Amino acid sequence: MHTLRNPLTYINELLYILLFFKVILFHTFTDTPLSSGVFSTSIGFLLACYGLSFLFSGKWRLAFSGLVSLLVSFVFLSNAVYLDYYSSPITLSIFGQMANLGGLGDSITYLFKLRYLLFVADLVVLPLFLLSKFPYTKKRAMVKGVIPFLTLGLLFLVMKPAKLMFVDGMENPVQAYDSLDHVVQYGLIGHHMLDSYSFVRDRNYKLTDDDRKRIGTAFAAERDPADHPYKAFGKGKNLIMIQVESLQSFVLNEEIGGKEITPTMNRMMKHSLSFPHFYAQTIAGNSSDAEFLTQTALYPLKSGSVFFRYPSNTYHSIGNSLKKDGYSTLGVHADEKTFWNRHLMYPSLGFEDYKTIEQFPQKELVGMGVGDKEMFTETAGTLKEQPYPFYSLIVTLTNHMPYDLPAEKKSLSLPEEVNGTLLGDYLQTVRYTDEALGLFLKELESEGLLEDSVIVLYGDHNGIFEGDKSLIEQWKGKSISTEEWYREYATVPFMIYNPGIKGKEIDAYGGQVDVYPTIASVMGTSYTSGLGENLLGSPSGTVVIPSGGYVTKSLMIGKDRMKSGLSEKALHTLDISESLIKGNYFVDE
Repeated sequence: MHTLRNPLTYINELLYILLFFKVILFHTFTDTPLSSGVFSTSIGFLLACYGLSFLFSGKWRLAFSGLVSLLVSFVFLSNAVYLDYYSSPITLSIFGQMANLGGLGDSITYLFKLRYLLFVADLVVLPLFLLSKFPYTKKRAMVKGVIPFLTLGLLFLVMKPAKLMFVDGMENPVQAYDSLDHVVQYGLIGHHMLDSYSFVRDRNYKLTDDDRKRIGTAFAAERDPADHPYKAFGKGKNLIMIQVESLQSFVLNEEIGGKEITPTMNRMMKHSLSFPHFYAQTIAGNSSDAEFLTQTALYPLKSGSVFFRYPSNTYHSIGNSLKKDGYSTLGVHADEKTFWNRHLMYPSLGFEDYKTIEQFPQKELVGMGVGDKEMFTETAGTLKEQPYPFYSLIVTLTNHMPYDLPAEKKSLSLPEEVNGTLLGDYLQTVRYTDEALGLFLKELESEGLLEDSVIVLYGDHNGIFEGDKSLIEQWKGKSISTEEWYREYATVPFMIYNPGIKGKEIDAYGGQVDVYPTIASVMGTSYTSGLGENLLGSPSGTVVIPSGGYVTKSLMIGKDRMKSGLSEKALHTLDISESLIKGNYFVDE
C-alpha cells in the first residue's frame, strides 16, 4: 500500500520559489529592467532566508518561511502601487509618513490594480497547510544546514557590487541619488537592504568642516544681485503665495466644450510675470516637497519628506526673512493640521499661525477636506484681520487625485472622448479650483487688499503623467513625443501677479527651487543662502528634475536640449542640499 505523500514536505521550498517568481512579476508590472544585479541580489536574499529556516523544526519552519513570504509579498504589493504613481519605490522614511494615508484612501483605491493580488494569492492557502490534519513528519532543526545556504546567499549578494567595484572600476557601487536606480541595479529587495543601511547611518549625521566649506561655496555661487524692472516692486506690500494642487500649465489659455478651463488664471496672466518653462522638482515628499523647495530654495531629500524627517531644523526661508522685515505670517491648508506634519514644520519655515480644517465652518467638504471655494472665501476674511503687512502661504486641496468632484460642482461640458476619463475628471476639478480662485480675488478686491498685495501662484506637481498622455493625445488628435511632453505638458504654472503689472512672459528655464530668490528680489527682502536662482536676473538656463517626483528618470532640461540623467555639477548640488538638511547647517546662527 502506498503512503499518501504529505504536501507539507515541499511547501517550505515552494514558498521561496514563488517569491523568486514574484521578483520577476514585480519588474514586469512596474516596467523596470531585470538586470543581473536584480537576479543575484534576490537569489542571495532568498537563499539566506531559506538557510535561516533550518534553525526551526516542524511546522515552525513553515511558519518562519510563511512570515518571510508574507512580509516580502507585502513589500512587492505596496511598492507596485506606490511606484505606479510616484515613479519611486517606498523607503523606510516614507513608512514614517503613513499618517498621511488617512486622507488618501480614494487615491490608493484608484491606483490599485487587480493584477497586484497575484503577489499575495499563494498566501491565502498557506494557513490551510499550517492547520492541516495531514500526518506530518517533524523535521528537526539543523544548524548545520544554515551555514551552506547562508554562505551561498551572501556570495550572491556581493556579486553585483564586487563586479562594479573590481571589474568596472566604480569607486562606490551602491551610491545613487535616487532610489529607482537601486531598484534597477539590485532589485526591490536590494533597494530595501541599502535603504535600511542609509536610514540607520543618517540618524547620526554630522557635518564635517569640508561639508561646511562646500555649502558656503555653493551659496556664494548662487547669489544674483542683478537689477531688473521689478526689483523691490513688492517692497512693503502683502505677499500671498498660492500652491495649487496638481496644476499643470497645459490647461492655461485652453478651451474645451466652448468654455475656458481656467478663466481666472487666464485673466491673471494679463497682469503677471509668468514663466512658461517652469518645472516641479518634488521627490518623495510630493506636495510638502513643493512647499520646501519654494520656501527655502533647497532641494528635497532623496528619501522621505523633509517635513517628516527634519521638521525642527533651522531654515532660511521666505517666511523667516519677511518676519525680520516686520511681516506677520500665516499658513493655510484646509486638511488636518498633522497632514504632511505641517503643524511641526510650518513654525520652522517662519509661519506664526497655521489655519487648518478645524478652523473652517466645513460647510463644503469635497474630496480630502474643505472645498477650495469655502477655503478661499474664509481665508479672504482671515487676511482682512491679519496684521499688515502680511505673508500668507495658501495650499489648495480639491484638485487632488482621483479628481472626484460632485456632479453639481462640475462646470465644463466635456466631449465624449474626454468625459469620464482621468483627464476629464482632472479638467473639471481644475475648473472648480479656478472658480474658487476667482472668488478669492473678488473678496480681496472688495476688502481693499488686492492692489496692495503681490500674489504668487504655482503648481506643486503634475496631475496627469506621461503614462496618461494617450488621453491628451486623443483629446488633441495628435501624438506627443517624450520631449514634447516635458516641454509642453509637464510644466507647472508660476506667475507673479499684481493689478499694476503689465503681463509679460519670462523666457527663463527654472524650477521650484528658484522661487525664493526670485520672490525675494521682487519683495525687496534678503536671500543669502539657498541653491536657487533669480529667474528675473541671469539664470543658468538649465533645470534639474530629480526622479521620484512623478518622473521615471532624472532629467536636465534647457532651451536647446533635454538630457536624461544628471551632470556631476547637478549631483554635487543635490548632495550639498542633502548634507545641509541632515546636518542642520543653520542651527548655530
